[in-house]
Amino acid sequence: MPVSDEEVRHARDVVAEIVATHNPKYAPLFDILEVEVRKREQRSQLIRNAISRTDLAKLRELRQRRQKNWKDRGG
Repeated sequence: MPVSDEEVRHARDVVAEIVATHNPKYAPLFDILEVEVRKREQRSQLIRNAISRTDLAKLRELRQRRQKNWKDRGG
């Protein structure tokens, strides 16, 4: 089952609290979660950048045409 971005951020924050208040031996787990959060944020930003560089109307039109063609073929 996929883990949402929000769940990963929450887990990172919980582990950060554990490391800060109880035991620094869990710091590597925090590091792993922090890297995952950053990777997901970077991917989201790259996707937003790619979308902003393209003509969304054209993409929407192409997608609608593909869907219409698919439906016309009985899909």
